[in-house]
Amino acid sequence: MSENVYAPPRASLVGETKQCDECGEVIRQKAEICPKCGVRQRRRVSKVALLLLTFFLGGIGMHKFYLRRPGWGIVYLLFCWTGITGLVALIEFIIYACTSEESLNEKYEAGGGVVIAAVAVVMAIAVIGILAAIALPAYSDYSGRAKAQQALQGSETMRSEVEGFIMRTHRLPRAPSEVRLDTVEYVGTLATVSLEQDGVMVVRFQPGSGALSGQTIEMVPQLEGDSLRWDCTGGTLSPRSRPQACRPPK
Repeated sequence: MSENVYAPPRASLVGETKQCDECGEVIRQKAEICPKCGVRQRRRVSKVALLLLTFFLGGIGMHKFYLRRPGWGIVYLLFCWTGITGLVALIEFIIYACTSEESLNEKYEAGGGVVIAAVAVVMAIAVIGILAAIALPAYSDYSGRAKAQQALQGSETMRSEVEGFIMRTHRLPRAPSEVRLDTVEYVGTLATVSLEQDGVMVVRFQPGSGALSGQTIEMVPQLEGDSLRWDCTGGTLSPRSRPQACRPPK
């Protein structure tokens, strides 16, 4: 029977087949097992995936796991803290970039789903670590500012008495006793507020206040004509843990 000239052209199989690694049978390119001999085929190496893994995660050996070299991958993990593995991975990245994908597949075999899962887990851990490194200090600073603001609000009673004395006498108190007999107040268990010479108030954080323990904020009254303002930029507390108004000028 003559061939039907009106039939649609057959799909080309060029590039879609390969020879079995064991028996040489022509099989589909993506076949994992040869239907003739039953031997599992080598997984092809993706040059793009290899370059990405080597460049971004080469220092911890993820490219070695991808190339089914778990022994070397473990070595990279053990010595990643030295920085040497990162340098070696950079050299390997250049070598892989200059090597054709066919040459890479002649020498290496890609790992399976377990390797991909391991890479995904490591990348997830890395992302979580980066986010934690950013978020934890930011939260610590926010918590410190909240505690500092609470302590400053707890000093309002003493501050009002100092302001009243200055407005009446038009001068700073030479001694704390000129303002009040009780020169120390407690802001709960967070801090103490002490009145010192010239009306200076010192907020000192108690041992149970975390990173602020033992740190101080000094509140200095400054009489300028008929107006009075407080300078709270003094003391040992870190600027990052202070309210904006109490941060020293840069």
